[in-house]
Amino acid sequence: MSESEIQRTLERLEKLATDASGWLSLYRDPATGRLWELSFPSSEAHGGGPRQLAPITEPEAKARYPDFDRPGR
Repeated sequence: MSESEIQRTLERLEKLATDASGWLSLYRDPATGRLWELSFPSSEAHGGGPRQLAPITEPEAKARYPDFDRPGR
C-alpha cells in the first residue's frame, strides 16, 4: 500500500489505541468492523521509515493493546 493509499484509508478509520512504545496504532473501519494496524516496520530508519497499514485479528489486537476490549465499543 502506498503512502497516499495509507493516508486515504486512515481518513475513514477510527483510531482505537496506541501501544506503549508509540510505534503501533490500532484502527477500526466503522463500515465493516475490520481492525487495522499502523506500524513502522523499518524502525531503524530515520523517523521510523515508511508506514505500513495491515489487517489485524481481534486476538492479535487484544494481545498487543491491553486497553482494547472489542471492536464495537
